[in-house]
Amino acid sequence: MSISPFLLLFVSALSPSVPSNVVLLSVDTLRADYLGCYGCPYETSLNLDKLAERSLVFEDCVCEVPLTGPACGSMLTSLYPRSTGIVRNGLRMAPSVPLVQEQLRAAGYQTYCVQSNWTLKADLSGLDRGFDIYDDDFHKKRWGIIKPERYADEVTDICLKLLSNRDPNRPFFLWAHYSDPHAPYRHHKDYDPIRRGTALSKRTERTRAKYASEIAFTDHHIARLLDALPKKNTAIVFVADHGESLYEHGYLGHGRRVYQTCVHIPLMIYAPTVQAGRTKASARGVDVAPTLLSLAGLSPLPGMLGRNLLDEESGTTTSRVIEAYGCAVPKGLGVENLMSRIAPQQQGLIQDGWKLVVAGSHVELYRLADDPGEEHNLALSTPERAAWLREIVRSWTSKYPQGQALESALSHDDRSALESLGYLR
Repeated sequence: MSISPFLLLFVSALSPSVPSNVVLLSVDTLRADYLGCYGCPYETSLNLDKLAERSLVFEDCVCEVPLTGPACGSMLTSLYPRSTGIVRNGLRMAPSVPLVQEQLRAAGYQTYCVQSNWTLKADLSGLDRGFDIYDDDFHKKRWGIIKPERYADEVTDICLKLLSNRDPNRPFFLWAHYSDPHAPYRHHKDYDPIRRGTALSKRTERTRAKYASEIAFTDHHIARLLDALPKKNTAIVFVADHGESLYEHGYLGHGRRVYQTCVHIPLMIYAPTVQAGRTKASARGVDVAPTLLSLAGLSPLPGMLGRNLLDEESGTTTSRVIEAYGCAVPKGLGVENLMSRIAPQQQGLIQDGWKLVVAGSHVELYRLADDPGEEHNLALSTPERAAWLREIVRSWTSKYPQGQALESALSHDDRSALESLGYLR
C-alpha cells in the first residue's frame, strides 16, 4: 500500500493515562537495499520484513553524516552534526544539548539503552545522559585483545533481562543498537543468504556475502527481542545510523563519501495507531527524535530541526544536505576537539530527485530516479542546475555554523578499539 507524503495517517494518540512504550531499534552500517523490504533479492531480513508489513515504511530516508557518532547524535537531538559539533567519532555531546531520552524520563518513562559499538560508549559519546541504564559494559579485554563490538545475541539477551526487571506499571523507552554489519564482517555459517558466498572467487563478492550474513544474524536476534516486547501499547522505530559502500565507486566503508550506498538508510515505524504502508515522503535522521516524542504523546523540544514524521501538517522536507568529514580520529592526544572545527570533505544535496555531490572544486550531479547507482555525472551537461544546487548548499552551510563539541580524552583502550574499527589514523 502506497501512502502519499501529504496523507500520512497518525490516528489519535493513545490515552495520556496509558502512554506508549517506545522502542528505538538501530542497526549500525545497514544500507537499505540489503533488506528484503527494500528490494534485496536475498533472504537477509525475514523477520524485519515481517515488521515492515505491519509498519509505515519510509523508502527515502537519509542520514546527516554517514558515521556512527554524528548520526546517532542527530537522531537523539534532532540537530545537525555540525550544529552540535559532533561531526566525527571521538567527540562528546555537550551537556547543554537536550537529548530525547531526557524528555522521556522527565515524562515518567523508564529509560534503557543497550550499546554495542565502542564509538558510543558513555564517556566517549556523551549520549548516556537521560538513561536510567546505559549498558555499554562490553569494553573488556579478552585474552589481552580489545573487543570493540558486542554481538547481536548478547545485545538481545541484555535487553530481555532489562525488560523482565522493569516496573510493569510505568512506560519504558528502550534504545537497542546492533553493530554486527560493521566491518570487520564475520561469516555465520547458519546465516548465509548468499549461498556459498565465502567460496566466491572475487573479493567484492566474498565481502558482500559476509556483510549479508551479518545482517541475517542480526535479523534473527532482533526477532527474539520483537517477540518479547509487550504486544499492546508498544511503538517501534527501526532505523540504521548510516549505510556502507561495498566497493561501489571504488570505495569500501563509510564516513568519507555521501553516495547513496552510504547515506540511504531504512526507516520504519510501527504502532497500533499508525497505518501500515509505504511512503516516498523524504525523511532524515533528525526526524527520529520528534517522532519518538510524538509516539509518547509529547511535543518536540524548541529548536529541534527535524519534523514529526507522523504529523501530516509538518509537510515534507524538500532539500536535504548530507556531509562527510572523514571517519578518522587523530592520533595526537589533546587534539580531538579540533576535529569538530574542520570543514567537510564532501557535501551532498538531495532535492526534487536530483543529487549534488561537492568535494572542493569537484562537482557531481545525478538524477536518482534514472541513475540510482550515481554512475552518470550530469554536472557538465546541466551546469545551470548544478550551480543552483551548489548555491543552496552554500546558503545552508552559512545558516548552520559549526558548534563546539567536548573533547574526549581517549585512553589507550579507546584508541585500540577505534583503530580496530577503522576509525584511527
